[in-house]
Amino acid sequence: MKILITGANGTIGSDLVNFFSNCAQNNKVIAFYRTPNFVSKNLRNKNVRWVKQDLKKKILYKINPKILIHCAVSHEFSNKNKYSDLIDSNIIALKNVIEFAKDKKVEKLFNFSSMKMYGNICNKIHKDCNVFINPDYYGTTKIIAEKMLELQQLNYLNIRLPGVLCYNIDYPTRPWLNTIINKLKKNKVVNIFNSEKSFNNIIDTIEIFKFINFLMKKKTMKNGSLNFSASKPIKIKSMIYSIKQRLSSKSKIVLKKKKSKHFIISSYKAINDYGFNIASTSKIINRYIEG
Repeated sequence: MKILITGANGTIGSDLVNFFSNCAQNNKVIAFYRTPNFVSKNLRNKNVRWVKQDLKKKILYKINPKILIHCAVSHEFSNKNKYSDLIDSNIIALKNVIEFAKDKKVEKLFNFSSMKMYGNICNKIHKDCNVFINPDYYGTTKIIAEKMLELQQLNYLNIRLPGVLCYNIDYPTRPWLNTIINKLKKNKVVNIFNSEKSFNNIIDTIEIFKFINFLMKKKTMKNGSLNFSASKPIKIKSMIYSIKQRLSSKSKIVLKKKKSKHFIISSYKAINDYGFNIASTSKIINRYIEG
């Protein structure tokens, strides 16, 4: 199957290029990137074709992918994260991707969105249907992007992601859990808030790959938008001590009494409307540590 992945040498995109190009002999991955890095230079096999493409410009590349996975994004951690950069990368780029997908009659388009679009989350259990409350610029561009897709005659799915654990490109300070893991690896003091609260605000690229691969194989896919986060929340204190034990860390764990804002994520639609069993929080974390 021919699969186009944008933002292919980024954190999420690079893992998906690797997974999809190696999971089946007949998969052919076209990997769009804007700026070269070690991924676009080194992640190479017979099933991957790297293409330099600025998505702010019309896509003229002559290919006919069946599946399009749109990973390209600008966010608060990007080198270019001014308001104009967010507009260019998150709205103008998607406009060009949509036009290309319509012209090439792409069968399924997967667009990565973000939990940041919800803004100020006030619910203890955050659901797919919750309203958006004062999102920042980044979150606002993601709302607009989702609405753009809703207006198109395309088979699409907006996947709203929490913090994502990645394997090819690993940032020690994000998401939050990676900060904790790296402190434990270095035997540093770890301060924990809301230690008795439950946590599932995480996913990894393996689970994202499995979900998309699952939907790719279905004849039909319901259009829509959904949260995609780990299942089976676990207590933060138990999670941190379990990670510490697995890493044989000598870190001191300090349980802070001060509480901060906290919520868990419901992925009801992914599980019930799309029929996908998302891996548990413990399984995803253990897999990441072992990987």
